[in-house]
Amino acid sequence: MTGWNLRSKRRHQDSTVRFVMPRLGILFLLALLALCRESIAQQNYGAKEPTPLAESLLSVHAEVLAQTYCHVDDQAFTALMELKLYFTNISGHAVILSRKIASPNIVRAARDAEEGKNGVFLYSPDPHFLVAKLPKSPSFQSAPDPKLFVILKPGESFDSVVYSGVLGARSEATGAPTHGLLSKGNYVLQVGVETWPYDWPYFDAKVDPQKLKHQWARYGELSTGLAYSDFVPFVIPEHFKNPRCK
Repeated sequence: MTGWNLRSKRRHQDSTVRFVMPRLGILFLLALLALCRESIAQQNYGAKEPTPLAESLLSVHAEVLAQTYCHVDDQAFTALMELKLYFTNISGHAVILSRKIASPNIVRAARDAEEGKNGVFLYSPDPHFLVAKLPKSPSFQSAPDPKLFVILKPGESFDSVVYSGVLGARSEATGAPTHGLLSKGNYVLQVGVETWPYDWPYFDAKVDPQKLKHQWARYGELSTGLAYSDFVPFVIPEHFKNPRCK
């Protein structure tokens, strides 16, 4: 995001918002690896991907806080990322945003931001969820609960930490690039997050968010869409610590 300056924006911070469990994120990535080994995403370099409709109320700036690696075999590895996401109200009115931010269900990588903006992604897998019994969605009252939601005035921001990652192939093991799996190099990452987390595959949903949006209209507009981040640079180095995934 050009000209991003956190000091110039009023921010709401909640350092305890860590809704997504790292173990679940790892299981999700490993499930992708097992299901989609060499055909993950089914996209070749140069393939164009249409851009889905995004949440128009918010902009999302991403930062990579930490990056680690693990492997399940000698040919592929997982690059695990701890991301900090900054949600900023870019509308002209108040926006109601959930304090619980789920791990991104859309994760994609491109060579650079220009290719990403044009929909040219080297990595863009279809999500596969393995869920057991889901927790019950909380009860919602006539007004947004401040413990569950933050109301952002125009220009205000809220940040949260989430966990994500990409799958990579060791080129020395395969002898050639593997479609849909990243190898060493410089990339940019973009994630898409659901701003309404109280639904499948995270909760046993019982409430229609569109009804809440109408019910809470006097307090602001409830964000329920898919919000895409800007493109954040990251690197997969040639050498890195790569223990077996637990």
